Amino acid sequence: MDELKRLEREINTELSNIDKKYDSLLKDVKQKEKLLAQKNKEIEQAIKKIQTEFSKRSQGNSDEAAEYLRSAEKVLRSVDNKPHEKFLPGRFEIFSNSMKDGRQLFRSGLFEAAAAVAVSAKSGLQRLSYNIDDKVEEWEKTFNIFSEKLETLREKINNEISNWGKEINNRVRTEIIIEINFWSRGNFDEVIQTVKKHREIIKAFSQIGKDEYIKRTDTPTLEELKNFIEEIDEANKKFSELVNVYKERYSSSCERSDMGENIIDFMTSEINLEWLENLTGYDTPSNETEDYIQYAKLHKNINQDFREWLRIVFENSSGDNIYVYIVPVEEHGHVKNHVILHIDYHGAENEIYSRDIYQHVQEAAGLTNEIESGTEDSKITRDIEQTKTKIQKER
Repeated sequence: MDELKRLEREINTELSNIDKKYDSLLKDVKQKEKLLAQKNKEIEQAIKKIQTEFSKRSQGNSDEAAEYLRSAEKVLRSVDNKPHEKFLPGRFEIFSNSMKDGRQLFRSGLFEAAAAVAVSAKSGLQRLSYNIDDKVEEWEKTFNIFSEKLETLREKINNEISNWGKEINNRVRTEIIIEINFWSRGNFDEVIQTVKKHREIIKAFSQIGKDEYIKRTDTPTLEELKNFIEEIDEANKKFSELVNVYKERYSSSCERSDMGENIIDFMTSEINLEWLENLTGYDTPSNETEDYIQYAKLHKNINQDFREWLRIVFENSSGDNIYVYIVPVEEHGHVKNHVILHIDYHGAENEIYSRDIYQHVQEAAGLTNEIESGTEDSKITRDIEQTKTKIQKER
């Protein structure tokens, strides 16, 4: 009995100790739970703080990148309004594509990368803009030179047409041009066509306006303008050369006509030669060029080329044919008439008679040069083929 009571006391004591330990452990757990909750709260607050700071920093990067992109876009639009494809083709597209990449990076949240692309593109676009401006300035200066040279040549042509119209009493501009072109052997029309071709450029420039004209890729480039200036300079040089020579050709033709009439009058009245009119005349053109065709139409379809030699044929009492050629020879831009005599003897050649006839020709033509065999100004030929060969060479 006593033993049972003792055992019961030990069990109760042990249970009491267990309860105390449990209470102590429970109290410790609750304290730790409270501490853990506090720690969790602190961690949550720290996380929120970090998230807030990250969000602020991200927003700052976004605003900065957006500003860089807007600034670069402004320069992009400015350059796009310039004639970039005309002067620096393909360059603008490179930067345009870069800006597209930058906008895509921004939409993907890669703000720093987007900002870097925008800064790089803006710098390149600004350099491109300066280069375009330099090209435009050079183009405008060259175009002004082109316009001035063309207008100067055009004025020279108009003045020449006006002055020559007064000279020949011809008031119709197209006829005057045909006359000048004939005596210049087609060179005058070549100059006119050069001016007409380039005048179309000036006309289009005026109609479209400078800003739009420069932007078009189908308008002349800087190099083309420089080539056009060279063409105008060449045409101007050609014009300067033909202005004097075509007048001398015309004057020498008139002189040949006068000399021919004087020779005919003198040889038929003083020497009693028979003039063979059907064999007399100017050379016929071997190649009817456009300048000759237009001139022939203007003068009722003539079949003689008054720029070439004039042949006058006589027959003496012995039945010998006497050929007098008045040949224009051009040297160093000047034209001088040369007289060549050929007598087609049926019998033996009479040297004294040939010289006498030539002296009469000289006198009738108003030439006072002494006869010097073999000279350019006075030559008696013995063979008609030799005469023809000489004439062809001198033409």
